[in-house]
Amino acid sequence: MISRFLNFDKLLGSGLIKILYYLGLIGIALGFIISFLGSLWGLTQDFGAGLMGLIVTVLGTLLAAVFWRFLCEIYLLFFRMADDLRDIKNHQLGRAPNDVE
Repeated sequence: MISRFLNFDKLLGSGLIKILYYLGLIGIALGFIISFLGSLWGLTQDFGAGLMGLIVTVLGTLLAAVFWRFLCEIYLLFFRMADDLRDIKNHQLGRAPNDVE
């Protein structure tokens, strides 16, 4: 495992992206809870503003979760493209000596 970490033959980014995805979802959930509680408190002050806050909180959280997933998928795509390009290169290098003869 240490040689894999020090070698740079296999990128660790795909595993890290998954961890960051879950951490981001936790952050979005915490933001939702704080905003939701604030909107509930806002209902006691001004019903219309509190209700609008609840609607914006729910829609904003859904939008944030979808956007976060999209960003993580883009980063994951870059790492997978790098893996695929390395596989193509290794395949071509493996066949190159046979093609020369």
